[in-house]
Amino acid sequence: MQSTFKNKLLWIVFAIYAVLCAWSMTHHGLWSDEVHSWDIAKTSNSYGDLLAHSRYEGHPPGWYSILWIITRFTHRIAWMQVVQWAIACSVTFLILFYSTFPAIIKVLIPFGYYFLFEYALFSRNYGIGVLLVCGICLIIRGNFQLQPVIYYALLFSLFNVHLIAILLACSLHLYYLLLQKERRKKPQYLLIHALIGGAFLLMTLRLIYPPADSALLVGSQGGLHAFDTRYITDAPLRSFLPVPAWWMYHFWNTQFLVNATRMQDGLKFFNPLISITLIASALFLLWPNRKCLALFCMNLLLGGLISIAGFSLTSARYAGYLYIGFIAALWLYGYENPLTIKKKRLTLVLLSFQGVAAIFAICQTIRLPFSYLDQIPALSSKVPPGHRLVSDYWTMNAYSAFMDKPIYCVDLQKEKSYITWDSEMVAMLKNPYRYSGGFRYLFQKEGINDVYLISMHDSGELSELDAQLATSFHLALIDKKEEAIERGSNLYLYKISEKYAAPDQP
Repeated sequence: MQSTFKNKLLWIVFAIYAVLCAWSMTHHGLWSDEVHSWDIAKTSNSYGDLLAHSRYEGHPPGWYSILWIITRFTHRIAWMQVVQWAIACSVTFLILFYSTFPAIIKVLIPFGYYFLFEYALFSRNYGIGVLLVCGICLIIRGNFQLQPVIYYALLFSLFNVHLIAILLACSLHLYYLLLQKERRKKPQYLLIHALIGGAFLLMTLRLIYPPADSALLVGSQGGLHAFDTRYITDAPLRSFLPVPAWWMYHFWNTQFLVNATRMQDGLKFFNPLISITLIASALFLLWPNRKCLALFCMNLLLGGLISIAGFSLTSARYAGYLYIGFIAALWLYGYENPLTIKKKRLTLVLLSFQGVAAIFAICQTIRLPFSYLDQIPALSSKVPPGHRLVSDYWTMNAYSAFMDKPIYCVDLQKEKSYITWDSEMVAMLKNPYRYSGGFRYLFQKEGINDVYLISMHDSGELSELDAQLATSFHLALIDKKEEAIERGSNLYLYKISEKYAAPDQP
């Protein structure tokens, strides 16, 4: 390990990764999910408030806790990206200097799609999970005094960063139990450690169980999805072959084979065969290490089970944890079995697809705007002095993040700092006149004739959400920021004025 740590080539690779990641991050516009987590942490006055607020998210509080600590010192959202950059670089550091992979594989893994783009540029609760996985792989086979304490601290943390990370935490703990059994530990010892893992799982499920008024319980238009077999057949493609549909401007969360099948129905029988081949390739690479096979298969099985439960694995950020589980299993495989030439070549083939996907995604991110939400201060400055600026519910998160203050939400008819997935939001979404009714209420309450609205919706979308808006109000477009890669991250500034008295509503 000492000679590896002194390897100048690996340090050069690490420096290239750190610079490339930082440069790419400066071109990455934060989108709604990223700023949402920041707003929750920023506006939580105490850690108890943070735990209460995060329960509406369906996520454990790990990432929110990190952001909560940061926001005790600063409200500048750029610091969230600095922390994310440090996390991504730490992952690469562990892989380069402490993993069991052959040198060429060590060098290629950090420049793959998930390690350079999806779990590096995006300031969310996925990258920290990858770092914890790498930490577990580093110490899980250790035999030093504090090894069990460090292992369980990392495992508990992994349980508490994301729902998908819970699946991988369970799979890694299965590997740990099989390792202890292989070391001829007594059944009572194995039972105690199995119960510790089970206790961690129950504690996490208790933390993420939503409150009674959660949108997940009362029903929401943005909740879980019904089961679809494509969730299983598409997940290996998105995980191991994450090359986007390069012909699409909005490439994010696309996969070239999946999107090609939607255009050419005759390919629908081809993708399952590719998925089976990818899974078989992973199993071949891990054979005959039963512990590593069990880790990978358990992660794959649990992913299928939550798909049946309705949690979609069709987003790259979710499906990617299947790939992270494979990398973890391959890392642990290296402690006992060096890769043969045939297995090394197959691994390089898989990594080449990851590299191609990363190159494309990074180039597009640098060349095109991923999100325009950071342009909110510029658009807000175009509102004449003395005039009222409001937002709608979905834009409020971004305004709060970049202006560091709450804003009046016209469709909720109140001032707010971040989205809450609760019954109030569900009721608002079901209101067919939430914009027109909100503007009338505001005009009457404050005695004003016009108001400026900042929204992520264009005028056509606003009219679809509220049919009375265009008939009852003048919508004058003042400025717009369009063609963001992330479809929901465009911005529009309108001047709204009433045409005439409100018609009778049914």
